[in-house]
Amino acid sequence: MTRLLLQLLALCFASALSAAQNVTVARIATGLQNPRGIAVLPDGRLLVAQAGTGHSSSQSPGYSGKLSLLSDWNGDGDYDDAAEVIDVQKDLPSYNILYQMNPGRDEVIGIGDVIALDDGRIFYTLDDNFKQLAIVELEPDFSRVGNFHLADGSMNSLAYDSDSETIYFAESSNNAVGAVTLAGDYRQVARFDLMAHGQQAVPAGIAIDPSSGDLLVALFTGQLWVYYGGSLSYMPGDAKVLRVDPRTGSIRDEITNLTTAVDLAVDKAGNIFLVELTTQWPTPMVDQEFDLFAPAGPPDPGGYPRFSGRISLYPVDGSEPVILADGLDQPTNITYHDGRLYVSTGQGTPKRRIWSVDGITRITGEIYLIELES
Repeated sequence: MTRLLLQLLALCFASALSAAQNVTVARIATGLQNPRGIAVLPDGRLLVAQAGTGHSSSQSPGYSGKLSLLSDWNGDGDYDDAAEVIDVQKDLPSYNILYQMNPGRDEVIGIGDVIALDDGRIFYTLDDNFKQLAIVELEPDFSRVGNFHLADGSMNSLAYDSDSETIYFAESSNNAVGAVTLAGDYRQVARFDLMAHGQQAVPAGIAIDPSSGDLLVALFTGQLWVYYGGSLSYMPGDAKVLRVDPRTGSIRDEITNLTTAVDLAVDKAGNIFLVELTTQWPTPMVDQEFDLFAPAGPPDPGGYPRFSGRISLYPVDGSEPVILADGLDQPTNITYHDGRLYVSTGQGTPKRRIWSVDGITRITGEIYLIELES
């Protein structure tokens, strides 16, 4: 079993948190297929978006995505033992951008983020191979209501403001943040400029700062198609977090000098928990002819380094950030709930061979729980 380099740290934080806290990191679910957004229900069950295998072609569309309900019946915090997994939505679209757009990366797309409102309604993002980009609505019993909002660009992250009854979302392929009320009224909140090396901004994560009402947006940064005669999947240090006023659309830098900032969460005090998919330089591109599904194929990171993802805490008082977990295998999504962080890892073609610190292993979708203990 792959060993992740998880740091269990004794930390001393400023007044925004307790004076001293221990951080524990534990794997609570494994064997998933590209887990992405996670919503924690009032009874403790987890709704997990699984983007699927990405196996599709022009002749055979892929429908391996699903929204799964994980129950921990013995209450030990482990969703693998004494657990029940029910796919409340299944046969959802799933595809790999390597074969659709040839960016040189192993990246699975389909269902993305998921949120659950206090009244029980559920919303998730869905990318049907660019044929339909939607926020989908479910009833509290998980029955499908239908498409709540259709967009003209991919959406990767959702955040809900109960005061204004508004869903905010990252319009990744439009370099923008959008908003749609529960009544169905849409507006574009802000659009972002190109990044330091001229690449697209690619907003990937969004969260509402409850201490101010501002939006915090993680800019992943896009591909550098021509860089000293070649291409790079991203430029280390160019990613950032922006603070956006949803009322005026004003924008300012909040955190800079990041690498592949892919998602974030905020607690009630305004402390920011940030996910970086990787913190290293990009690996070589993958050729479009590379068979991602070959059981004995050569191990390849797939355009993004493996086991170099990081979760960091940026205290609200501006003190130095603290690394909560390091060495994660391509984490993509984070959810904050009652002092706990739920993190999805293992992006890429499930069971494809890759190198780890222990040798050759296979891509495995997992969920980690990070607890901040007083």
